[in-house]
Amino acid sequence: MLPQKSLRSEFAFKLLPIFAGLVFGFSYLVYSMIERGIYGEIERAMIDEADKIAATENGGARIDADLRFSQREENGRFFYRLEASIGASEIELERDITSQAETFDEIQNVVFAANMISLVLIPIIAGLYSFFLAHPIRALTEELAKMNERSVTPIAENRLVPVELKPLTKALNRLLARIEGHIAYQRELFVGIAHELKTPLAVIRAKNDVTLLKERNAEKYQETLRETNRVIDEMNKMTESVLYIGRAEYAQFDPLETIDVVKFLRDKANDFALLAKERGRELVVNIAPKKLTIQTRPTLISHILQNLFGNALKFTPEGKKIAFQSRLENKKLIVETIDEGSGIMEGFDLFAPFAGKGKQKGTGLGLYLAKNAATALGADLSVKNREDKQGAIAVLALDLTPCEN
Repeated sequence: MLPQKSLRSEFAFKLLPIFAGLVFGFSYLVYSMIERGIYGEIERAMIDEADKIAATENGGARIDADLRFSQREENGRFFYRLEASIGASEIELERDITSQAETFDEIQNVVFAANMISLVLIPIIAGLYSFFLAHPIRALTEELAKMNERSVTPIAENRLVPVELKPLTKALNRLLARIEGHIAYQRELFVGIAHELKTPLAVIRAKNDVTLLKERNAEKYQETLRETNRVIDEMNKMTESVLYIGRAEYAQFDPLETIDVVKFLRDKANDFALLAKERGRELVVNIAPKKLTIQTRPTLISHILQNLFGNALKFTPEGKKIAFQSRLENKKLIVETIDEGSGIMEGFDLFAPFAGKGKQKGTGLGLYLAKNAATALGADLSVKNREDKQGAIAVLALDLTPCEN
């Protein structure tokens, strides 16, 4: 017996009337065709006979179109009667159709028996059919049920044969990959935060311990306090970055907005140009195409671009240039920020939290947050050295998603 709340039962209950309708409809069609065939043959034979009589008795005259057929039973025998007009006279023919009627009754009994058997078979067939319909969904469910909070394993697409489920499994695998990456980054982040906060606290404690070992003059105490305040300021900056992580996490779930991304980039370029001029750098802008409307989360794009430009501004010497440009390539919008700095260390994970950037060391979360934001957008973010080794290129590749939710 099928469970009341299951896909199989839903499929079976919907298939039952469909299969029943097909069987009974087909039976009725076959029955009608046999009936029409048997009586049609009798009627044609009687019409031909009536035509011959009319030709013999009425000098070639044919019977009128007004033909009347009737059937009667007498003493267990069946007779088929034809009444037709020939001019002003009438022709009446009668034929014994007992054998045909008996044959037709046998056929009728067979069709009725077949329908009765189908009443038993239809639920079985519907149940089997619903089983095969629900099998791919059950296979997908079993794959999902194997996962737990300690293991994020992609779904094996080759085990789900129907092509209709391929887009779903690919979407789930992309989601699982994002979750796995997010877990890895979160692990690195928490370890990094603990380490980075522990170090300045140890510095403060060591400074205070040394200062308290013996009496010192006011200048030494002031120096210790200034050093303590400097370390506290660094910790405050780190705390602000951690708070920003929380805001960035929520921004990933902001509703999509329809924007002209080219206008958005030009507005950003104008802001960046002012900052570059203020810092003694020159910004070279080359935005293409002229217009492009997509659905995206502009808050995340803005955060990514501000981080990339901030890094370019930081590592580009005064008097040098920074290029900010975009183009269409392979159904993606490519946005590049190119600096004239010292480049990056090859083989170094720039997107790990608290990683050093370029050939200068630093502790920051900028590229880590930018990478997470790019992942939330379904975009690719990368940083590489220029071919001439005269700086670095940060590349944001946005998938073109025209107006979908």
